[in-house]
Amino acid sequence: MRMLRIAIASLPQIFVCIDALDECLPKELPQLLESLRDIVRKFSGARIFLTGRPHVGDVIDRYLPEVAAIPVSPNEDDIRNYLKMRLERDEVPEAMNTGLRDEIVRIIVDKMSNMYVCLSAPSTMHTYQRLYRFLLASLNIEAILGEVTIGQRRKKLEEMAQGNGLSDAHTATPTRPKTQKGNKPALGQKALIWVSYSERPLRAEELCHALGVEIGSTDLDPESIPSIRTLLSSFLGFLTVEASSSMVRLVHFTLQEHLSSDPTLSHSSHSKIAEICLTYLNFGTVRDLLPTLDSPPSTMPLLQYASLYWGEHTRRRMTENVEILALRLLDRFDQHISARLLLLKYEKYRSSWLGSSDFEEGPLGSTGLHGIAYLGIMEVAAAVLKMEDWDVHANDRTGSTALILAAYKGREEVVGMLLEHTDINPDQADKYGKMPLSWAASGGRGGIVKMILERKDVNPDRVDTKYGQTPLSLAAIHGQEGGSKDTFGTKGRQSRPCRHPGFRIVRPVKSWRRDWAGQSWRGR
Repeated sequence: MRMLRIAIASLPQIFVCIDALDECLPKELPQLLESLRDIVRKFSGARIFLTGRPHVGDVIDRYLPEVAAIPVSPNEDDIRNYLKMRLERDEVPEAMNTGLRDEIVRIIVDKMSNMYVCLSAPSTMHTYQRLYRFLLASLNIEAILGEVTIGQRRKKLEEMAQGNGLSDAHTATPTRPKTQKGNKPALGQKALIWVSYSERPLRAEELCHALGVEIGSTDLDPESIPSIRTLLSSFLGFLTVEASSSMVRLVHFTLQEHLSSDPTLSHSSHSKIAEICLTYLNFGTVRDLLPTLDSPPSTMPLLQYASLYWGEHTRRRMTENVEILALRLLDRFDQHISARLLLLKYEKYRSSWLGSSDFEEGPLGSTGLHGIAYLGIMEVAAAVLKMEDWDVHANDRTGSTALILAAYKGREEVVGMLLEHTDINPDQADKYGKMPLSWAASGGRGGIVKMILERKDVNPDRVDTKYGQTPLSLAAIHGQEGGSKDTFGTKGRQSRPCRHPGFRIVRPVKSWRRDWAGQSWRGR
């Protein structure tokens, strides 16, 4: 820059044009912009023209606050002209013919370049959409021209028209955050894991809180939570926030698919997310919350996700530290707000049976064994059952045991482990007389039905005390295979009116044990 200042000192007017400013390394960008600012201040005839993707706009404003930003967004004609230009410069012209050339232009313009997501803030939404549409068209044509025969190029075009075939173009994405200084590379890698492997899209504030959690800490440090602006800049334009929902997404669904299948990310991603969720749930400020709250406080945006999905991530990959954190959470589980959030999220069907009043006062009685049976994490369930202070017959507010919850959710391994306890009562019903067998039958859990029926101390003809339904009638009402009249037949059964309006069910006079054991069941 010193040489540039010397060279332009005698000139009455100069124009400095820099293209693709967003490709400048983040550690060098401030120095470049500072030098440009000095040139503008010292030389009245200096004019600066910069181009770059919108995510560098905030940095430019910091050093050149008086700059005039003009959105430049390509339309279909621009994309079409670019493709034609690129095809004319084909390095392997013998691998192209007129028909394929026309097909490439038509499909990329009409179909493939429209496969983008809604991005950014309302004021720049249109610009972002078209910029990434152009980026996608560029990636597509380069991938196609990378093939060396007409047949290979046609096959690549067909793959990409279906949303596939961009893996080569996306391969470098995980390495982009590593080019930055300080903690930004680590922040970018953590964000990649969360965006690629979360069970649902995260809102910006959820993701920022997740990235602010320090493993081993006892509470969240607000000063460790990155801003969404810092997060977006650390990802160099491949991460964006939807204006309408505040959801954080990658710029294109093919990039999401590529990263989700990346073995360098997938190996330990779920255990890392589980560890962060469990660390968050074990924070002192979270444990101090009342377990009767219907929704998390706004100051704890990650609480909902962590409560509902830590079990999903733990099931996919367990580590010793995750198990320790899970057991810590499950201690006094009925006094933790995450137990309440689980009830509110997943108990809609059961509450229609049991009544919403059962859940109004919080998850009282829901022990850690209830929680782990519901979530179905085998390794943690085994550790829980080794503890002498867990009661396998404990009831929650609805009278449900851990076995009832495991049967209801279809957790076969946990059910099998519970049934191995000789002192467990597999016929113990909830407060409405509904047994584990009844819940398994109504959910089409054929494997669990067979496991329970192998016990000699189970009464398969027992009716519940609320609607007078038997396990078979429940299967028939809920349309489960093996629960219909055609499957079971009517011989040896008599019609019995049901106290549930709108249903007339068949109740067997003889035991159904032999019939059920021979049927084929399907889960929901």
